[in-house]
Amino acid sequence: MDKILIVDDEIRMRQLLRLYLEPIGYECSMANDGIEALEKVKKETFDLILLDVMMPMYDGFEVCKKITDSHPEVPIIMITALNDAESIVKGLDAGATDYVTKPFNGDVLLARVRSVMRRKAKEPVIYHGLTFDESNDLIVLDGKSIDFTPKAHALLRLFLQHPGRLFNRLELYEFVWSYTSESDPRTVDSHIKMIREKLRELDYPIDSHLKTIWGRGYRWSEDETK
Repeated sequence: MDKILIVDDEIRMRQLLRLYLEPIGYECSMANDGIEALEKVKKETFDLILLDVMMPMYDGFEVCKKITDSHPEVPIIMITALNDAESIVKGLDAGATDYVTKPFNGDVLLARVRSVMRRKAKEPVIYHGLTFDESNDLIVLDGKSIDFTPKAHALLRLFLQHPGRLFNRLELYEFVWSYTSESDPRTVDSHIKMIREKLRELDYPIDSHLKTIWGRGYRWSEDETK
């Protein structure tokens, strides 16, 4: 499930955006100002940020620049009442992926969100020579495609697309097998073991990246030391 951070100092706007996004499968987190947003980005992994401009403390332009400097992989859509050309240019120059002006049409906003998510998903992600190429749905190590079973492939793809995010066993089961499956959620563990064994055979440092967080679940770590 893609996770979106909504940053706006108006609670009604935050709630409205969540009402648009959650029914179609996005997980939403909220921040009511720039400081809270920056703290959340330090602690959590987000697939997209929806960012207001006119906020207390830090305005959206400052927040956008700080986030893109530290997390350039996270796309940002600015949503603001500032609709003059100078503000739009300033937002895009600060690193925003897109710029939507208020009042907005809900369907148009969702189309913009889907468009950004599609573009993000097609960017290859690379860790220590291991690459997931969304465009071709391939997992490649040092230029050679690796053959996994469909479920193992789906699991590893999910980890590579969401580095740093902690998944519990039930979440992984839901994403890959769905609740309609007759399989036991514990089958996730056997597929994780399969992924590790396959990559160890290829001398990939899988244990430095695919971490078991005891009692909580699994996480792909970008930093081999964490």
